[in-house]
Amino acid sequence: MNKKKRMQNYILLLFATILTTFFILYTFFFKKQISPFQDCELSVYQFEQDFFNIKKDSFAFYFHHVLDRFPDFFTDTSVIFNEKVFLDDTLRSVLDSVNSIFNRKVPMSRTLEQGFCNYQKHFPGINLSMYTFIDKSFDYRTPVVFANGKLFISLHLFLGSEHSFYGFLPDYIRHSHDTIFLPSSCFMTLAGRHIPYTDLDNFLEAILYYAKPYFFTQKMLPGIADYKLLKCPEDKIKWCYENESAIWRYMIEQDYLFSTSKDLIDRFINLAPYSQFGLPNDINSPGSIGAWLGLQIWNSYVAKTNVSLIEVLNETDYLKVLNNSGYKP
Repeated sequence: MNKKKRMQNYILLLFATILTTFFILYTFFFKKQISPFQDCELSVYQFEQDFFNIKKDSFAFYFHHVLDRFPDFFTDTSVIFNEKVFLDDTLRSVLDSVNSIFNRKVPMSRTLEQGFCNYQKHFPGINLSMYTFIDKSFDYRTPVVFANGKLFISLHLFLGSEHSFYGFLPDYIRHSHDTIFLPSSCFMTLAGRHIPYTDLDNFLEAILYYAKPYFFTQKMLPGIADYKLLKCPEDKIKWCYENESAIWRYMIEQDYLFSTSKDLIDRFINLAPYSQFGLPNDINSPGSIGAWLGLQIWNSYVAKTNVSLIEVLNETDYLKVLNNSGYKP
């Protein structure tokens, strides 16, 4: 009887061990991703949490399961995630900052949810997934990347303009690293998949083309303030509205609208601390004021013609847009 009882106890212990092991694996790797976006069909994955929570003494075993769970992630990023990356002290410091500021959650989740719900209304049937992650690259040009139906958000690029990580950057670029710019960054990036590129023959075509992502983002995030689109201080947008008619008159008087000079792209559209009119008060303006002007023209055009978002994104007759917009600030 003792032998039989010992065997029963052994079987029970073995069963309990197997059950416990399965539960641990399920909890950490196989449970269904719980999306903070309950109203929309969007899969959200916090890769940095899963990867850096692997047990150090069992990296090879647990990393295999992370690979199984995120197969596409490892092929769609240029970062090679391995044990060396896992143990990197700099990345651990980055993770500590991200977790401290965002409390292991997706930041701005409510605003993002509203935006993705609107996106699905405009583009039904398109499946998206979103991945948050961190790495050691502080490339301010690509805080959000879109590839193969997935948005990759670099959380370490949205820690706030005063964060020590950005101390080496110019003020106007540091400003763009605030968390409040995360939603607009997502949809400005996502806009690219819906805007066909065409050759641009003059400055008018350029300002209207480069304004399309801003218009797209406005539709995904209704009511978003212009300064969140241009990632600039609020007072610079206030200056734009106060001087809108003078800005437009300047463009006309300088014969810029139909100019083919590429220099105008650098002066009025590309990322910069301010736009370059060659005037003493240039510093009061935001960079990319040409795209801001283009956005005002699109808003006026849509108000006059009631065209859809899809029509705006695909429109390439920019002279028609200007003529039918009635834009006269």
